[in-house]
Amino acid sequence: MRFAYLEQAALLLITIVPIQVVTTATVEVPPASIIDSNGEESNKTAAADVDGALSCTMTMNTNSNKNNNQHDDDLSCRPLGYYDHSNHDNCNNTCTSSDSSNKWKWNLDDIHECNIERVNLDEVYRRFQGGDTGGGLPPLYSKPLVIHTEQDQLSRNGCVYSVFQEKTSLENITSSLPDGFHVTLSSSNSYSAHRRTIPLIQYLNETISSETLPTQLSNETWYLFGETYSKEWQQHLLSDFCLPPCQTCTRELSALAFGIGGRGSGVQWHTHGPGFSQSIHGRKHWVLYPPEQKPFYDPDFTSRHWMEEVYTSLGRQDQGQDHDKPYECTLFPGDMIYFPDKWYHATINLDLYTVFVSTFTTEHNVL
Repeated sequence: MRFAYLEQAALLLITIVPIQVVTTATVEVPPASIIDSNGEESNKTAAADVDGALSCTMTMNTNSNKNNNQHDDDLSCRPLGYYDHSNHDNCNNTCTSSDSSNKWKWNLDDIHECNIERVNLDEVYRRFQGGDTGGGLPPLYSKPLVIHTEQDQLSRNGCVYSVFQEKTSLENITSSLPDGFHVTLSSSNSYSAHRRTIPLIQYLNETISSETLPTQLSNETWYLFGETYSKEWQQHLLSDFCLPPCQTCTRELSALAFGIGGRGSGVQWHTHGPGFSQSIHGRKHWVLYPPEQKPFYDPDFTSRHWMEEVYTSLGRQDQGQDHDKPYECTLFPGDMIYFPDKWYHATINLDLYTVFVSTFTTEHNVL
């Protein structure tokens, strides 16, 4: 019962729509199952021919032997616009895709404002001591916080961050999970009304070749996040994730949700209980409002549409938008954000392969 609320609240969403680029391979995949909000499977099928969907070569090795460290799915490439996280401050052309241009008012590749307090991980433990974990952010902390880390800070209490980072890379993600692994996607509007089950390899094809534009609807696109609570996810992947620095962040009191999103995709405005979200690969921009300051938004439009049409007009009374600008900040790989209880928030992924994990805490239920 403790996690029932979290599983519903954690169904955050991202939009994925293919663009036309050149590839040298076609991946044959079975039809996808579309599950409606009542849990019933419909007769819709997803396109199985993804020829032209990749910006690099993907091959399927049907004779692979994992005992010999060979992968079923050879992703021997970097997606177009792959972000080199070794240099956070100098994206240049490594952050762009074939559809990016200066025609948008809010550009994914710009340097975006950060008006949320940023603290180093060691400072969090120095400032907040106590709790079941010996330190970290106290229960029901009242304001958002961005925690940035150095590589040598990410391994604590016997947990090695680089293990999870390597297992979830584009090159390794398919071999980190069982053969033929399927994922359950959610529609990417505020309400997560529909489900779609497809092979992980098909979702990767769609994701790394996609850019979600401000003109697209979120209730017609799909996103991997939230439906990752099964024993398979825990056994093969999430057991290696290092929990964030909070006094109630234990395996027993936390629910982990794994996600993969593409460039321009994001979660439309929503609210739920408190927690953390960490970027593992790629950059993610966050915007937040306190509970008493509900933002103006349409739940069936994307978060990128909100940034393009609403955010850029905030404070301009001639546009009818005298609302204050939100709290906001961009997370780089390794960074994490704490989102307080009942705060409105939305996200936009800035790179073509973005991996992240949200840790939903339960102190609002047990304290």
